[in-house]
Amino acid sequence: MKQFLLFSFCFSMAALSVNATIRTVSNTPSTLAQFNTIQAAVDASSSGDTIYVNGSPNTYSAFSITNKQLVVIGPGWSPDKQLPLTAFVNGCTITGAACSNSEFQGIAFTSTITLNASKPDNIRFIRNWFIAISIAINQSSTTYSGYLFEGNLFDNASADATTSSTYQNFLFQNNYFYENACCRSGNINGFFNSINVLLNHNLWFGPSSATTRDAFVGTCRFLTITNNIFVKRNASTQNSSSTFNNNITFNAGDNTPWLSNGNVNSGGNISNQDPQMTDQTSVNAGSNNPLLDFTIAAGPANNAGSDGKDIGFLYDPTGSLNWTISRTSRLPYIFSMNISNPTIASGGTLNVSVEARKNN
Repeated sequence: MKQFLLFSFCFSMAALSVNATIRTVSNTPSTLAQFNTIQAAVDASSSGDTIYVNGSPNTYSAFSITNKQLVVIGPGWSPDKQLPLTAFVNGCTITGAACSNSEFQGIAFTSTITLNASKPDNIRFIRNWFIAISIAINQSSTTYSGYLFEGNLFDNASADATTSSTYQNFLFQNNYFYENACCRSGNINGFFNSINVLLNHNLWFGPSSATTRDAFVGTCRFLTITNNIFVKRNASTQNSSSTFNNNITFNAGDNTPWLSNGNVNSGGNISNQDPQMTDQTSVNAGSNNPLLDFTIAAGPANNAGSDGKDIGFLYDPTGSLNWTISRTSRLPYIFSMNISNPTIASGGTLNVSVEARKNN
């Protein structure tokens, strides 16, 4: 009964704000849901529907969406609640222009995400965990438009473009880009023909060794790079004709990437200075932990962004751009639930205390 109430209450709250059919998925037998695979929920859905994927100790199988505009939401990459189960998913394939305007939120992807057949536009990836994977946005000789990457963990993972295609109106903001020489040579790959591709308020860092890792590979060009922190990450290798403003580097190999490879120094950049994040020591040591405290109280990055905010992660007090809350998907959720009298007589009253929280 406890799990049924938990599941039903959580998703009934979310349904209040969504004008579409809601479908629920869980691959844990003890948790009630309509489907036990994401693919079954996708097959039953129509464009405009929303699929909620319950956190689970079991990895979900890969799924495919063809010509449907769907929203797929998991609990987040580190849900802030008593039972912090994550929804690990073994990749997905998104095919067809009618998939445009789909959104993927709060999922931990463990295998390739493919968007390279009959490409969709205006895809949103919000608060996901990409674990040593490729996000393949690389259909040849086409134009991709309107992609948003916000509040994600690129954990030895990469967004992979192709030099034969054009990428316009892409926004990468408030993302965690980590690379430890394990699985990828860089996190942004092949954005050669870029139009309005903005990388804003991200943190890039790497391993504790003296060897720095490249942030951009595969011949990137014409990027706009603003308000980022680069610690032991080289932002100039295979990145040319890009515009830098209000970034800070620290032990980055090339500490002045805005002066290399024909890149443009648009002002406000700070070379080889400690950003002085609260947990800067752990960042310098290459600790791959997105729950560290990355706030900045003083120092060269404090209020030094082009928008008057700190360089690096955004911690806005209102709205969704706050790294502290990015660990959980943007839904109301059950934080805790307690049954004070689990044993009752027939016809008795079950006393349940539920604490729900909002998450912008």
